[in-house]
Amino acid sequence: MMLLQEGCASNVDAWNGNALPLEECAKLVTTDIDAVHAHMSSVFCRHHLHIEGGVPPILFRHHQTSLRSLTFNATDYGNPYGRIVVGIPPMEHIYLVQFSLSGLAAITQGDQTHLLRPGEMCVLGSDSRIRQTFAEGYRHFTVKIPKSDLQALLVRELGFRPGELIFSPRPVPVEGIAATFTNMVRLVCDDLNRGLPGYDHPRVGEAIEDTLKRLLLAAVPHNHSDLFDGPTPGPAPYYVRRVEEYVRAHAEDPISLTDLIDVSGVSARSLHTGFRRFRDATPMGYLKNYRLARARAALRGGAESGLSVTQVALNCGFTHLSKFAHDYYERYGERPSETLRSA
Repeated sequence: MMLLQEGCASNVDAWNGNALPLEECAKLVTTDIDAVHAHMSSVFCRHHLHIEGGVPPILFRHHQTSLRSLTFNATDYGNPYGRIVVGIPPMEHIYLVQFSLSGLAAITQGDQTHLLRPGEMCVLGSDSRIRQTFAEGYRHFTVKIPKSDLQALLVRELGFRPGELIFSPRPVPVEGIAATFTNMVRLVCDDLNRGLPGYDHPRVGEAIEDTLKRLLLAAVPHNHSDLFDGPTPGPAPYYVRRVEEYVRAHAEDPISLTDLIDVSGVSARSLHTGFRRFRDATPMGYLKNYRLARARAALRGGAESGLSVTQVALNCGFTHLSKFAHDYYERYGERPSETLRSA
């Protein structure tokens, strides 16, 4: 897979599938599939791993380096005959941006299955189980990103918290903005592989890290793409921020539009105009979305806390349970009980 034009840098074979990137950053070389499973579980997350098609010889290689919170990984399972199958539980804390360097991978997220081919990239990190089947000779490159970091950057860019970030599971071709993202990944990794010190500077490292995250948000469709790709409205006025702070502090309490107007200190018309312009929602719509996001987070932890759907709804300020269920389904595409069961 060509992540950068051949004349732009050396080490082309490492990025077109004939070799493996980050050759100076080897972390594990082994023929023991159990060692592979333990190592990759510690690097990414717990998962299931097995080989289909008998017990062919493998020569596993994993190369890795990092830039602040981003981790870059080049992986070759070294299995020329059978198929590697990886089963991943819902990933609560990380996104994985995956490229195929050579070979094919069949990736299932939820009820959707797509083939990832050389020249394409995709993002793993849904709240559904993931199954990957790597064909013979498959090599891939993965960027691991903490979910909390990417969500925080999105909040800084939009000026408000829009709710959980969910990427489309469909692979996108490495062209346009996606090509800019992959070219920058390669440039950073080639420099890190050679031990160049520029990214050690805190201001430089932070700027490059944030730029890669912004490029990813622009390159791969997600549920907030319309907001992220839209014009930047500038900082929200004080009365919008004042209402937001009030909502965050009192979301579980009964709140009326009159309450929000009183808190804002401006007229009802000015408050609506401010929220429409800077938050693309009405004041009460913002309140509902904030409560729904809190409810979803609580439902995901409900299996451990023992909370029911009714308890979660009431704790988040919803008094009409049927309307809560309807609004929740409209926003997230599943019933609250389904989220609780999947947790």
